[in-house]
Amino acid sequence: METLRNILNKKVEISDSDWLFISSKLQLKEYKKKELVTTTEAIENKIYFILEGVFRLFIELPEKDVTIDFGFPESFLSSYSSFLTQTPSVACIQSLTKSKVIYITKDDLQEIYKVTKAGESIGRIFAEEFFRYKSKRELSFMKDSPTERYLNLFKEQQNLIQEIPQKYLASYIGITPQALSRIRAKI
Repeated sequence: METLRNILNKKVEISDSDWLFISSKLQLKEYKKKELVTTTEAIENKIYFILEGVFRLFIELPEKDVTIDFGFPESFLSSYSSFLTQTPSVACIQSLTKSKVIYITKDDLQEIYKVTKAGESIGRIFAEEFFRYKSKRELSFMKDSPTERYLNLFKEQQNLIQEIPQKYLASYIGITPQALSRIRAKI
């Protein structure tokens, strides 16, 4: 829990009394390798903070799954549009490794917004960071080559990228596994 508090404290000052209330709403959960966290058509009711492990968000299509994102330690994860709108998720979340998260439910988060001074700021910061991250990824697909997208991911998560199967990396970058093999061979 202290890891999360330290990360949040870098963005917004949280009093001891606010943290006591916030931490009372946080729950710890472990996932096995390949365990599904959120499934298509389920309504997302949680936001996760990853303590350990690697996750993938993907969309199930008739011909194949398309990986749309990864979640790494010390980052937040959710099928966020489902969480916000309380409509069925179009994406699944799967743990790629043995993993550990802290999570909060939507109802508990709403209570934190109402009761604490820091709650609204924390929610705004999460929404802003989520928007910045998605904008950066969208821009990368418009301006970067697949090689550049791979190298960017490699730079950001050098230690953990080895935990991700090549077919998921290729899907995330928007290429075939064979094309990713060629990129890796050149590098």
